[in-house]
Amino acid sequence: MEKLKLHPFKTLSSTSVLLAFTLFVLLGGLSSSAFAIPMESSDKRYLDNDDGTITDSKTGLMWMKKDSYLHSGHWLNWHEIHEFIRQLNDERFAQYSDWQLPTTEELKSLYEPQKTNSSQLGSEMKIHMDPIFEKNGSGSLWSGEENGRYNAFGVVFNTSSVFNSNKKSRSRKATRAVRTNTNSHHPEAEK
Repeated sequence: MEKLKLHPFKTLSSTSVLLAFTLFVLLGGLSSSAFAIPMESSDKRYLDNDDGTITDSKTGLMWMKKDSYLHSGHWLNWHEIHEFIRQLNDERFAQYSDWQLPTTEELKSLYEPQKTNSSQLGSEMKIHMDPIFEKNGSGSLWSGEENGRYNAFGVVFNTSSVFNSNKKSRSRKATRAVRTNTNSHHPEAEK
């Protein structure tokens, strides 16, 4: 058996070195995230942070990769989206506790008519958003903005139209949590 000289007084067999390396890999010493290369959208606007978040270099905002429907498996009404955000912050989703509901303007910044992410689950409605975001979610996302006592606003992602719906409606609605990305400088966000 071939011996490797590591020190003048010690030698290890190649089998021992191979076994040690295998254990190192199996125990996570070389986890895939340690060597992950962040994925960018085709136009380089978005960066997948490999932690369930997407950074928008145009606005400086960080978004959840999944909408609340894909994250929880449930359509949510406007009251429930507040609880969803609270839970994300309590859990420190992606190591952050400052998640918030988006404004309609923030949501509209995600709309890109030339791109198709997918179709809304159970519908032929096309979601015009970068395909770097998780596919087959909701095409109608709630904002945190109210319209009086009973209604609230959101955005429909096949047209970028702002919708005004009863706060109790769950009809294929979700939200996408957002935060201001203070971890990096975004020159385009200042324009």
